[in-house]
Amino acid sequence: MSQPAPNTPDVVLVVEDEFFVREDAVWVLEHQGFEVLQAADAGEAMAVLRARPDISVVFTDVRMPGEMDGMDLARHVALRYPHILVVVTSGQTKLADETIPYDGRFIAKPYVPEMVGRKLGAMIRDRWALVQNGVRLRMAAASVPSSR
Repeated sequence: MSQPAPNTPDVVLVVEDEFFVREDAVWVLEHQGFEVLQAADAGEAMAVLRARPDISVVFTDVRMPGEMDGMDLARHVALRYPHILVVVTSGQTKLADETIPYDGRFIAKPYVPEMVGRKLGAMIRDRWALVQNGVRLRMAAASVPSSR
């Protein structure tokens, strides 16, 4: 997993079955500097995930038609694409962040546009800080002489 080049926007996949809600989320995120992809359901989202390895965040509604809802998609992303962050959103269901797989987050609808951008930006920065720390720790451990 490599960090995007400077001045390259992070890529967010918005998964929402309601067209106008999806368009609103896309507009909010694009105006906050993200590159945004769209999917109307989990099946479309999985196709986009296969085609675009540069996705940083999946931003999904909980309730969607089809074989998988947003929580199923979040679990799939956590298992198959552990480098991708997950944000689950709903206007009908309130979830604790701890219930979202792999350090995901919940944002209730209707959301405040600035808060969404800040939360996603903070999640991405925190993830890169952990990755960079892990690399430093592995390098430090490799430089320690063996006690054998």
